[in-house]
Amino acid sequence: MNKFLKTSIFTLCALGLNAASFAAERGTIDEAIALVQKAKAYIKTNGNEKAYAAFSNPKGEFIDRDLYIFVFDKKGNTLAHGGNQRLIGKNLYELKDVTGLYSTQVLLETAQKGGGKSNFKFLNPKTKAIESKTGYSEMVGDIMVGSGAYAK
Repeated sequence: MNKFLKTSIFTLCALGLNAASFAAERGTIDEAIALVQKAKAYIKTNGNEKAYAAFSNPKGEFIDRDLYIFVFDKKGNTLAHGGNQRLIGKNLYELKDVTGLYSTQVLLETAQKGGGKSNFKFLNPKTKAIESKTGYSEMVGDIMVGSGAYAK
């Protein structure tokens, strides 16, 4: 095999491994749904205040790669946020994504209708870029608990 062909094959293999590694660093929507279920159980066992602290802990058990928990009250006030602690205490009800979608409102509406998935754009805390995200949200009493997976 000539040197160019060997170099080309090596480069393609390296790119393939790098892409697989990058994909493994991202969570899936099924993993996000499982994280929401875990968070709901944690709230029921430990109460809201302890849960909010656990969900917002950047080194805690509710952060998994680019997956994290966020919690809003029905008015859009951020009660916990594992991706950006600076959002805690802020009202995001009127927050629009880059397409003009009121993402918090959509998440809340979906949760209040029994829970489910919503699509929007949001800042990925790992890449620092606005990316497509599929969120999953459910209500626990008067609060919405959600997570989501960024597009691969």
